[in-house]
Amino acid sequence: MITTNKSPLTIEQIEQEDREYEEERIRVANEDGLRFVPEGDGKKHYSVVCNTADEWKNLHDVLHQSNSSEQYVPDHHVECCDDCKCVPNVGSFELTDAEAEELKKHSTVISVEIDPDYYAGTFKGVGIKPRITRTPRYNSNVKNCRHPIASTIVNDTTFFPRSQGNVTSAFLSRTNTVYRHSVFLDPFIGTIDGSYKIKNDNPEQFGDGSDVDIIVGDESAWYGHAEFVKTGSGEPTNFVGGNVLRAGFSTSSTTGICGVLDLCLDAPYYIDPEFFEADPGNRLITRWDGTKVPVESVARNWWSNESTSYRSAKYVSPDKGGTATVGSDEDFGTISINSSHTRARSNGSNTAKHTAAGNHGTPCMSQAYGKTMGYAYNANKWHLNIIWNSGSQSITTYYKLMTVFHKLKPVNPKYGTKDPTLSSNSWGATSYVSSSGFYFHRKSGNGGDGVSYSGLPNMLRYTWRFGAVEAHGRIGGYDSTNHALGKEMLDAGVLFFNAAGNNNQKQVKGDHPDYDNYVSTSSSATLAQAESGSSWSSRTRTIHRPGSPASIGMSNINGVETYRSFSVGALDTLYTGNKDSNGERKATYSNMGNAIDFYTLGNDSVSAYNSGAYGTQFFRADGNYTYNGSTSIDSYDGEFGGTSSACPTGTGIVATKLQYNRNWIWSDVKNWLETKVTNQPEDRFASGAGTSQPNTEPTDPESTDWATQYSLMGGDRKILWDAPTSSTSVGECLFNGDMRISGPLELQT
Repeated sequence: MITTNKSPLTIEQIEQEDREYEEERIRVANEDGLRFVPEGDGKKHYSVVCNTADEWKNLHDVLHQSNSSEQYVPDHHVECCDDCKCVPNVGSFELTDAEAEELKKHSTVISVEIDPDYYAGTFKGVGIKPRITRTPRYNSNVKNCRHPIASTIVNDTTFFPRSQGNVTSAFLSRTNTVYRHSVFLDPFIGTIDGSYKIKNDNPEQFGDGSDVDIIVGDESAWYGHAEFVKTGSGEPTNFVGGNVLRAGFSTSSTTGICGVLDLCLDAPYYIDPEFFEADPGNRLITRWDGTKVPVESVARNWWSNESTSYRSAKYVSPDKGGTATVGSDEDFGTISINSSHTRARSNGSNTAKHTAAGNHGTPCMSQAYGKTMGYAYNANKWHLNIIWNSGSQSITTYYKLMTVFHKLKPVNPKYGTKDPTLSSNSWGATSYVSSSGFYFHRKSGNGGDGVSYSGLPNMLRYTWRFGAVEAHGRIGGYDSTNHALGKEMLDAGVLFFNAAGNNNQKQVKGDHPDYDNYVSTSSSATLAQAESGSSWSSRTRTIHRPGSPASIGMSNINGVETYRSFSVGALDTLYTGNKDSNGERKATYSNMGNAIDFYTLGNDSVSAYNSGAYGTQFFRADGNYTYNGSTSIDSYDGEFGGTSSACPTGTGIVATKLQYNRNWIWSDVKNWLETKVTNQPEDRFASGAGTSQPNTEPTDPESTDWATQYSLMGGDRKILWDAPTSSTSVGECLFNGDMRISGPLELQT
């Protein structure tokens, strides 16, 4: 059971957790072949406890008699099942229930109970629920801010100092997303620092993402930012730093000070260390931070050339001279790699930022696994440049790399299993809707019933991007090739998170009446025709379905099109009413509807910057660091926004749950979101067409209710928080050092 005052659970929720725990305990017991107490009046194994060892021995001798006349003792021979020599006043006998009740009355007997060791299926784990505590993130309180970019706090004394001379240790570890999502209800309510809510406190959380792989697919990014480097300043108390590329892959070896690795350039060494260490002089170099990494050309060739000259034989098919079993995971063939992909272009260093254009990747990485801004600060940190700048990989290549990485990465020796993989994706494809044509709203899909429009109907008109009405409505794109590749990746077990989109557009699940709404230039177009096309921009003209990349997770499950990806909406840092209002709200631009899995802070969130592209850059108290005699260039923070910000925050939080639930698949996470995260109270999250209206959905395509910026359009009032996983089965859980606990665990504080 959960006893923390920061987790407001009802009696009904606690009782449900207990029921779920018991169901899982019984499932595991059956799986292990343990015995359960049989029904009926037949003989059972009973544990008998006497006052002393001598009394137990005497009773044992009496029970062994075939015709005892002693009171309360059976008049026939009773079989001793276990004389329990290690505890001489305890032993086990075969008795009927009635005989056990009589034996309890014997003067030398303390108790007669069903033997819990023999019937371990019934008794093992009952009432024993190990604790995983919420632990403070830092040694002391830090600055937490609800709305950090407001003019009232952008000054020299509060949250974002303008003058470097005013930056002190008081500004270390500042955050807003971490603090909000540590608890169910908004922790900033009730603070006294005005509408922008600055609160000094020490966030607590269950996990830190240890032994979980997080891949951020985005633009080029700056790995040398202090947020990703172990500097010894402003870090969580248990921050580890470094990365998984250990020289010789010895557990005692150290790594460099930067935690981020490049999926294309570094993963080959992680997957195939034998190949690289067979010729380290030609295949490995030392990165700026001290990490041994592959030579760039060797890494690219490892993916793109199937030959024993470029990778170990076990990853080469027999017809190419290797030993890989045909059709196995190891027999993955070749993957086309952009030859312009280099560390200088895509990663940067401590003294130079990446040379390829791109300002989006750095803040996204910081909010997934940054040491002050991310939840999963101890995760295995990966990144890939995929968004249209110099050296980027295609989306097609990205999906292939993640699939191979997840299948072939090494087994973690702590657990005997491979680490879970989560992917954060703050990008998407959208297309404009024509300003005239025909719409099909809750129609049969057979064509011939389109409604003409010349000027967008309200259900398409009020799509928003950062508060401005679009000239045309927007719909999500779809690509059949990437859909197939993405589906393979998900089938392999990667958990995929995507930004829901910044269009104030309704997105619904496959069984929703708006799921098959579509548009066309023809009044007789069928739904099948709307779903067809040759490219992402023309393939899907459905207007309320999740688009790319959310669509990669769509599968028909029990006759319903089900999305296995996780769509993340953006929560506003401001409130619905005046500065004292308790009502949180989605960001004006965030997509909504019941296909949105949850919301996290996205508007005006704190992130790491590699430039001032998104606004003013602000100084850090740990703005530079020295390594190997070289002082880094300065690191800055600033405001970041959109569902682009919400997605990595959500990915990092969920990663801390996979840390203790390593066998979870997408449906387990969906179930946790449904049963443990739960909806916000109606008065704490604006969900209707107005701040005081219920969470209703317009059924008329011309309804004015489509015009609201804050309606959830029937979606859940779900703000992601550090909710316990409770009674979910955990294969093995590492607490400290080498201590492991196996079996079903329930989180407690």
